[in-house]
Amino acid sequence: MRVYVNNAEVSIFAGATAQDAVRRYSTDAGIPLPEGELYDVYGNVIASDSPMSEGRRIFTHHPF
Repeated sequence: MRVYVNNAEVSIFAGATAQDAVRRYSTDAGIPLPEGELYDVYGNVIASDSPMSEGRRIFTHHPF
């Protein structure tokens, strides 16, 4: 499925978590795994084990 991390599209497997999406984002971008809190599109802190769904957008920094 396709999701977005920091506005970058990433492909992850069904049943993946927010942390799985961030790992894929880091691997695809060739950057170290970001540390700290994760945020949804509304700026709310989300758990790293939050389930992902098609088209969901998450951020490793506050989106505003």
